[in-house]
Amino acid sequence: MKKNYLYGIAAAAAFCALAFGLWRVWQSSLPETAEGEKTVTVEVTHGDGSTAEFTYQTDLEYLGELLAQEGLISGTPGDYGLFVETVDGETVDYARDQSWWRLTQNGQDVTTGADAVVLRDGDRYGWFYTSG
Repeated sequence: MKKNYLYGIAAAAAFCALAFGLWRVWQSSLPETAEGEKTVTVEVTHGDGSTAEFTYQTDLEYLGELLAQEGLISGTPGDYGLFVETVDGETVDYARDQSWWRLTQNGQDVTTGADAVVLRDGDRYGWFYTSG
């Protein structure tokens, strides 16, 4: 009986060590944030082709946080962060016409949600109404 108890303790300790190791790997894979004041530009291309440009000065670290705070974006929280449905007052409807918002950072498509995009001084972000 005592032997089984020791095996249980050893298994629990091994599980904790593995969980901590996986957490450290996950933490090290996250992009480093940039502290301090940053100036960023956001350009929105609407469904009708018109554009609007916004410049923000902030000490926030993530794009999604900044744009939600400024009222430029809104959407539905999900498992992978905010699903952006409205940008600059224009709402997409995927069920109607397969429309969605495409996000770029310095001209490159972003592969994460806006919540995970780290703000860097001088960066340019683009939101493009896309359908089909």
